Amino acid sequence: MPIESKCPGCGRTLQVADEHLGKQARCPMCNEIYQVSGDGAASSNPEAAAWRMRTPEGQTYGPISKAELDAWVSEGRVTAECLLASETNPDWIHADTVYSVLQIPAAPSVAVTHRPVARYISPHRGGLILALGIISWAVGCPIFGICAWVMGNTDLREMRAGRMDTSGIGLTQAGQVIGMIHAIICIFAIVLFVFLFLLGVGWR
Repeated sequence: MPIESKCPGCGRTLQVADEHLGKQARCPMCNEIYQVSGDGAASSNPEAAAWRMRTPEGQTYGPISKAELDAWVSEGRVTAECLLASETNPDWIHADTVYSVLQIPAAPSVAVTHRPVARYISPHRGGLILALGIISWAVGCPIFGICAWVMGNTDLREMRAGRMDTSGIGLTQAGQVIGMIHAIICIFAIVLFVFLFLLGVGWR
């Protein structure tokens, strides 16, 4: 005795033989595959629903069953860029949302290490200080030696505080010492000259 069954795809009421009760059937109108029930309705089976596939080039294949689509995936015929749709979900979705095996793994991030670059507020003046110390001896003027002495003290203090380039510490110390020695000798000579001059005036 035939029974009435309603297709979930197109909504048509179909008559099928009672031996198909509880089995899957295909609608002759829309090709929807559904499970025949005896209450005049049909329960849709996603596994048996007709699927369609659209390639990135725009070619559409189907309808095919879920089992056939699984086989296509295993054969490599379906890529993550392909679009899939079924009778129960007619909207096109990317294949990698249905098959996680198609998802392209993210490239591992490469950690880039940068060597710290030393930064100073001001460059060193070691060459200038050394030159002033040498000039003080060359011309016999204590002013250059005093400048080298004072500048050397200031720059060395800045280097120790990390505010000046320490690569010139050797030149700075050398110029400071040379200028300091010449300045001390000149000051001592001037004091001695003044003392002797005053002493000579007193003897008169």
